[in-house]
Amino acid sequence: MNKTLSILVLAFTLILSSCANKQLESGSNTFTVSGTIEGLDTEFMTRSYRDAEGNRTSDSIFVKDGYFSYTAQIEEPTHIIFWPNVERTIKRSGRGYYPAKSSQFAFLASPGDNIIFKGEVLDFINAYPSGSTGNESLSSINKRIFPLMNKAINLQLEINKLDESTQKEQLQNQMEAINDEVLSFKKSFVQDNTNSEAAAFYLSDMMIRSQVSQDEAISLFKTMDSSLSGYPFYKAVGKRVAGIEATQVGKIMPNFKTTATLNGEPFELEELRGKYVLMDFWGTWCGPCIAEMPTVKAYKEKYADKLVVIGVNNGDTMEKISEFVTPKGYDWRQIKDKYDNEDLVLRLNVAGFPTKFILSPEGEILHRFVGNTEIAFEALDELLSE
Repeated sequence: MNKTLSILVLAFTLILSSCANKQLESGSNTFTVSGTIEGLDTEFMTRSYRDAEGNRTSDSIFVKDGYFSYTAQIEEPTHIIFWPNVERTIKRSGRGYYPAKSSQFAFLASPGDNIIFKGEVLDFINAYPSGSTGNESLSSINKRIFPLMNKAINLQLEINKLDESTQKEQLQNQMEAINDEVLSFKKSFVQDNTNSEAAAFYLSDMMIRSQVSQDEAISLFKTMDSSLSGYPFYKAVGKRVAGIEATQVGKIMPNFKTTATLNGEPFELEELRGKYVLMDFWGTWCGPCIAEMPTVKAYKEKYADKLVVIGVNNGDTMEKISEFVTPKGYDWRQIKDKYDNEDLVLRLNVAGFPTKFILSPEGEILHRFVGNTEIAFEALDELLSE
């Protein structure tokens, strides 16, 4: 009886999904992705994304006998991933897991695309998209690097089981060599495919992850074909390259204006001239960011007559920012990134979280710290303890 009921519920859900897809197909900003994948033994896959208001939401992509079809709307070309929910692809370690890219269905979607996946699910997603030149290009690189990325993450899982030993060191060396090989493939791919949408995506992705130096990023970007000038990832790289040049130590921090503050009042960076400024890029999803915020609070109070702190939040809603900072007394100015076309992460080339800038009273960039930014507080002491 329970089995029959489950089958009926699944069938009804698939019908609803099909009806919803048909409604979407009438819109001009839709894409469709489908495929029959050997080993895709799951009832549904998951797509997680942020909606137009910045809220995290998700869709279910229903699967029957390895077949799936999904239609959705997008405003512009984007890179999309599906989590397959197949246990053998999940790279578990202890109570957590590694969000391995090789364990995802990855594709580029543009309005009007009809994308087809072919391949199989092993302990990683050995399946790749076609149906557009961008996806054909993406497939050519992912076919090379996904098996390697899977080997690297499997080595990491083995390393996690070992105590310090010669074997552990050997495995770490093997993993690092594979990761270096993957990175080399990606750089060569960008260099050799100057008019490829997939190359623009990978250059943007490598910059976000600080996998290329600033000089490498600028050099690779200058080789890319101007035919990509309207493509979102090309534009994102262009903004980051401009940000590299604009946010070098010794430059005046570019001014910006926004009303994306907790109280809705307008803010302009130049208002802070006359005091030292600590700009802190953070998000509630970023463990190291949260860990350092009590110290940010302590330094705001320690140098209250000399220092102004401004937080730039990435990835949270206004409501979530307020719910987090208010009870803890984090009462410095908070700005939401990606508001009203003002993407400060791109514009200022923030490529890791937390990122902290220290500005002089004249607005000059004195320091920039990325990742573990505890040393930023030592720099503040050197500047302000007199």
